[in-house]
Amino acid sequence: MRPIHRGDAKRWRAGLQVAHRWHDTDVLELSISASNNTFTGGAFPYLAIGQLAELAATLDGFPTNSSDIRELEFGANGEGSAGGYVHLRFSCRDHAAHAIIETQIESKNEHRPETPWSRASQSAHFFAAIEPSAVDGFVKELRQLNEQKTGTAWLPFVST
Repeated sequence: MRPIHRGDAKRWRAGLQVAHRWHDTDVLELSISASNNTFTGGAFPYLAIGQLAELAATLDGFPTNSSDIRELEFGANGEGSAGGYVHLRFSCRDHAAHAIIETQIESKNEHRPETPWSRASQSAHFFAAIEPSAVDGFVKELRQLNEQKTGTAWLPFVST
């Protein structure tokens, strides 16, 4: 996440960040973090190579109308999954097509032996307002991340 400083308090900038961590010929590991300035969460989900392009294609053009709903899943949820899970639900809160994102993040805590492997060690679930033009930029950055296997995609949230 990109920290922002306000006086002596350190606060996170409201938004969603998807960043490359590692990859090989089959798998891409991401660092995904999000904050709406009340709740913050992060995970390190794994995707198959090329899956990021599919997720970008799913989100492309959002929203087409006020009832448009798009859902993206990063990683695997449940027992035996590694790295964590992120579920993003893009929708509109009213007939004027004011866009929102529902963010669910589960992190796996593989590096702490006291935490059972089969259970999420931490989770966050929150909502934020977003601008459709920012979604367009986010889709473009997701595609670049998929092609280059390096970098970051950023979706700013609207301050409320």
